[in-house]
Amino acid sequence: MSAAAKKQPGIPMAPVKSAQLGAIGYDPERQVLAVRFTRGATVYHYGGVKPELHAEFMAAKSMGVFFTQRIKGMPFTKFETAPEIERLPADDTEGGAL
Repeated sequence: MSAAAKKQPGIPMAPVKSAQLGAIGYDPERQVLAVRFTRGATVYHYGGVKPELHAEFMAAKSMGVFFTQRIKGMPFTKFETAPEIERLPADDTEGGAL
């Protein structure tokens, strides 16, 4: 099964302040770090990330530098994500939004 066809396991992600990284999530039970970069919608899951490494990552002065030095070389699984859908507001007519 190709990476693009794989269903992405749900890991809540939060935006981060970084020129390189857009959002990060972590599943402590499975020790999986989820990373989405500022460019693109692809999410990368890095397995075997211990809670201590995740804590260091989140506290790093530069998350981009930390990622490059400590995480980038780890094995990962790539998941393509669907683009966000822009929701139209409901209108005042009887059928809702156009």
